[in-house]
Amino acid sequence: MKIGLALGSFLAATALVGQDKEALKTALKDAEVSGPWIYDDVNAGYAEAKKSAKPMLVVFR
Repeated sequence: MKIGLALGSFLAATALVGQDKEALKTALKDAEVSGPWIYDDVNAGYAEAKKSAKPMLVVFR
């Protein structure tokens, strides 16, 4: 039951983020990414991790 509740909460939050992504970036004050980070592109992150043979750090907020 707890897994279903957590999954449902995650899916609801994901849907909200997709609707207003720019407002979320502004609220989090990280609209401007600096440094060697790959932001908001998981596929590019996987490709870079594979190319460099290094692990990924993925942060979900």
